Amino acid sequence: MNKPILSGALALVALVACACGYRASARPTLKIGLVAPFEGLYRPLGYDALYGVRLAVEERNELGGVGGHLVELVALSDDQDPLWAAQRAREMSEDPDVVAVIGHLSDETTRAAIPFYRETGLPLVVPCSGTDTLMDSGHERVFWLVADDETVGSAAARYAVLERGADSVAMAGGEDSLLEPFVATCSALGAEVWVAEGQGAQDLIPGTGSPQHDLLLLSMEGPEAAELLVELRREGCEVPVLGGTDLDTPQFAQIAGEAARGTMYLSYAPPVGGSAFAEAFRARWGMAPSSQATLAYEAARVLLDALDRCIAVHGEPTRQAVAEALAETTDYPGLTGRITFDERGQALDRQVYLYQLVEPAYPGQMVPCLA
Repeated sequence: MNKPILSGALALVALVACACGYRASARPTLKIGLVAPFEGLYRPLGYDALYGVRLAVEERNELGGVGGHLVELVALSDDQDPLWAAQRAREMSEDPDVVAVIGHLSDETTRAAIPFYRETGLPLVVPCSGTDTLMDSGHERVFWLVADDETVGSAAARYAVLERGADSVAMAGGEDSLLEPFVATCSALGAEVWVAEGQGAQDLIPGTGSPQHDLLLLSMEGPEAAELLVELRREGCEVPVLGGTDLDTPQFAQIAGEAARGTMYLSYAPPVGGSAFAEAFRARWGMAPSSQATLAYEAARVLLDALDRCIAVHGEPTRQAVAEALAETTDYPGLTGRITFDERGQALDRQVYLYQLVEPAYPGQMVPCLA
């Protein structure tokens, strides 16, 4: 499916009028935001998120909106760039009609944006970033839908050692918040972890006479990991590869091509094929939903539910009231399981899923994972 090209120097997805079919009713509207990459290398991920959020908003408006209000969506592109993420967060924060935002799609852009949301008290629902250091940043109006790095790192280590039987694991990329639980869990299970100083193929291939690694963990952005994997295979390195959640994109398989065959990767999202959501998504957009689409749809539905409860209590949804309603979310039945936020804004009991690219095509097949 071809995706439309954005225009305008600010890369603004001008107001997405998801409520346009209802304007004759003159019913009140409220505005929510989405910040994701709609231009540049990560453009496909941004559009997947946009399609997920739009579907959730359209479905809700078809049912009458939230608390008697129809919902409008304004989406801004941050190009998956921290500088643009900060600028877009400022723009969202300065719009008094925006009551909450969904975004961003990477740890780096989320980190750059949070100070601006904190300054204005604008609630943020983060669909697919889960760095522990960000969760502890002290902004009580940020809500995280996915597993934290402690859970992801531990799951990766348990798979590497208990499922693959690895005694030696080489790791490239990754932040300390993911590295520490991975190394700690591997060590507790009796395996060694060698962290590469660089991120080239030669940094991961042991020298002559050195013991070979049993598994490579690539914890970096999907396109970067794909290029590294191609280089590794070209150099004759056939060690099995496990990827972090950043490899959970169609781009990884597209760029790596045949080199991606057999790669395992972790994901925040369960398989949703055959679900009512997947069928509605395909009917609306002509393709199956990616993990980014699934998680963005989930984030939008959680936010819309909170808005409905907020309006029922307060009448008009202020940013503070919306944040309070989000914090009170308890046992919400979502695609990723029942959602309850803790005091950090972290959704409790989040799972990690493991997929394998049996063929070099996304998303591959889900396999059991010891999380």
